[in-house]
Amino acid sequence: MTYDVKAPYDVHVGFGQMFELLSSLHTFICRKAYKKTDLSSGWAEQVRGKLSPGLSELLDSMEINADWKVIYGLVCMLSEEGGSDEVIDRLESRTALELHEQALAYGIPLSEDMEKLRSLALRLLSGWYEEYFRYADANILIGLEQETERRNKEKEVYSTAEWVDRITNGFQFEPSDGLTRILLVPHYHFQPLNIIYRFGSLLLCHYSAGIYFQQDDFLSPQEYRMIRSLGEKSRLKILKYLHQSDAPRTFIEIVRHLKLSKGITHDHIFKLRASGFIHAHFDSETLLGYSSRLSAVNEIHSSILGYMERK
Repeated sequence: MTYDVKAPYDVHVGFGQMFELLSSLHTFICRKAYKKTDLSSGWAEQVRGKLSPGLSELLDSMEINADWKVIYGLVCMLSEEGGSDEVIDRLESRTALELHEQALAYGIPLSEDMEKLRSLALRLLSGWYEEYFRYADANILIGLEQETERRNKEKEVYSTAEWVDRITNGFQFEPSDGLTRILLVPHYHFQPLNIIYRFGSLLLCHYSAGIYFQQDDFLSPQEYRMIRSLGEKSRLKILKYLHQSDAPRTFIEIVRHLKLSKGITHDHIFKLRASGFIHAHFDSETLLGYSSRLSAVNEIHSSILGYMERK
């Protein structure tokens, strides 16, 4: 069945090697997210043990902040055809003035000292590429390319909103002033979390590709995550509350309904979001609220039946 619903923006799924380099670096820098990623804190410690003291010290000084967003944007701006080393070469060959002018046209927040930021970006990216990324499992990149091809083949089958929902496991991007393009990029290192940045008219959203290197024939880590997320009374209350609401509910409204602390409620919502049981509604980078996503209930029901009937 095809749908003819016009979206207020163009959506594409795209992938390049440099995007996963950025995602893996983001994963390492975002220390407070270690326990939430599928790689866990064990991955970070293993990588740290292989890094040179200089790069390890530099990474320890980094945070997911405004400067990191500018670096992210600059790299995306230069990520044309080619591999990670070619993108790094482009970043090195551009003058600070050229980068400044390109960033302005691309909608990237400008740094007061573009040369200093460019130097920092080169140290980070070249060091990370040489000491970690070039040695990463090649099957990761192969899987991400296959995911991109698979999703683009689905594009004509669904409406844009339904297509985005299936790809991102529950995201809904509302019309936003000036937003004309959304680029969905599959990633491996930071799954099941997402990275969302807006640069001018472009919204960049990294989503979980669902790539796992497991050796058994049991359910996938995502399917286990879905089962576990339902095994808690407060999360079921959230799902019921959202299902019976006539509009998306904000985080504060859910806190008041549950009568729990913000921290505990945030953890419950994160687990439901990562499992795909709730829609997350966005205006650009801003999260507006949540609604129920019944398709995930049907999905896990089919997965469990399929596992039980498997020979």
